[in-house]
Amino acid sequence: MEKLLKHFLFTILYYQSEIIFKFCLYDKYKLFQEEPIIFHQVIQSANIFILTIFSLFTIQLLFFSNVKNHTIYSLALIYIKYIMDNISNHNIISIHHYEFRRTVMWIFTTPLILKLYCDMNNMLLIEVNAQYHIISNVLHILLYPFRRTSYNKYIVLMLSLFESYFIYKLFYFKEQKYTKYIIYIWSLFSLITFIELFNIFIITDVQICYLLSDMIAKLTIMLIVNDYEENMYYIKTNVDLQSISLFSAVKKSIKSFEKTTTITPKCKVMIQKIEDNLTNFIPSDKTPLKLELLKKILPLELEESYLSQSKEYKPYEFVCVLFTDIVSYTELAKQYDADIIYKLLNDIYTRFDDIVNNYNNLQKIETIGDAYMVVSDIYTNDKTNNIKNIILLAIDFLREIKKINTPNNKKLQLRIGINIGKVVVGILGVEIPRLCVIGNTVNVANRLQTTADPDTIQISRHIYEYAETADFGIDIHFELKENVFLKNIGVTNTYIISIPPDT
Repeated sequence: MEKLLKHFLFTILYYQSEIIFKFCLYDKYKLFQEEPIIFHQVIQSANIFILTIFSLFTIQLLFFSNVKNHTIYSLALIYIKYIMDNISNHNIISIHHYEFRRTVMWIFTTPLILKLYCDMNNMLLIEVNAQYHIISNVLHILLYPFRRTSYNKYIVLMLSLFESYFIYKLFYFKEQKYTKYIIYIWSLFSLITFIELFNIFIITDVQICYLLSDMIAKLTIMLIVNDYEENMYYIKTNVDLQSISLFSAVKKSIKSFEKTTTITPKCKVMIQKIEDNLTNFIPSDKTPLKLELLKKILPLELEESYLSQSKEYKPYEFVCVLFTDIVSYTELAKQYDADIIYKLLNDIYTRFDDIVNNYNNLQKIETIGDAYMVVSDIYTNDKTNNIKNIILLAIDFLREIKKINTPNNKKLQLRIGINIGKVVVGILGVEIPRLCVIGNTVNVANRLQTTADPDTIQISRHIYEYAETADFGIDIHFELKENVFLKNIGVTNTYIISIPPDT
């Protein structure tokens, strides 16, 4: 909204410029009050043609383009106003008034053209030395009253130095998109200035050259930028999670290549270009990616009413949450190298994943270090069945961990905590979207796991109320554990399930 306001005010300022200059210049200097110059009819016809083209293109941008670029709108509206003034004042203003009006138009449009170029290449105006060109135009305006004096040639030569330096500096960015086009355009205007200065063409022919060059510069840069942004829009709207994984894999490969290879300057430039393109392909609005991640991770498809909204989270009642923790994991991590610990955890979690897949209404959420988190199906209202299955899952985990030894051949042990209650399910983060289950229910489940005895399952009273009457198909004994202190939660009564014999 702030950018839109700035462009609006900038455009309005140009629309009022004729009134401002009439008061400051046109009524004070004789050169603006000379006899009107009679232009060829071809100039009027060219102006009408240009007005038609720009009006149609602007309408297309406003109503049919997928991207909304306020800089392009401002450029188009300013140039349309300039052409309309030329048509309405045809053959009734002096040549100096006509030329001065064009210079004012340049002051407003050339920064916009350069901004479009910089935005395409993720640069700032000051990086391409736009200030030299802007200063040249401003000085041209301030010194225009000397147009008829002997100083005019020196003024033009001085301003040409600013323009030449600006064009020279652009060559430093020749690897950026459309830099050569910008150089050609500015060189073309410099050539016409040279032709005008030494009277190579008659005055009307010079004005035709300026007119055509203006049209080419404005129209082509608008077409180029709009086409570029439309292509980027198409790419970004078709990026999915697998595409993001591809971008990540490419970046990792580049980092690995940089670490193992001596990079040449040209290769470094190529790497930077690839990384910039990959970054540009990632959509700024991550909501579709987050929703896709929700659909992929949750056990069932999200309902259409949820997916049709732009919300990234949703509350659910009575979701079971399970946490596991490997006993003495910290000591193991200190004793062995990271690759050994990684292989051990990978073995454990691969087995756990296979076990979870046997339960249709349970879903693994995440692993953080030695912690493994599972939730029940958020769409199943059968609380008893969910609780029964998550307890059976915990028992399977306890039995499976006994089949895995530490590197020194000691049996591993687990602590498990289970709770049920209200949670919020959604996506956190923007760079690497991650599904999260959040709420006090999750905190309690984690604390139950932390305070559980090794090789036991500690459950909350709410879990016990549903589980005590459930048919597990095996003999399960619940033991009351009174006055258990749960950090940041308080003292409560819990129930312990010890691992039953494996029958």
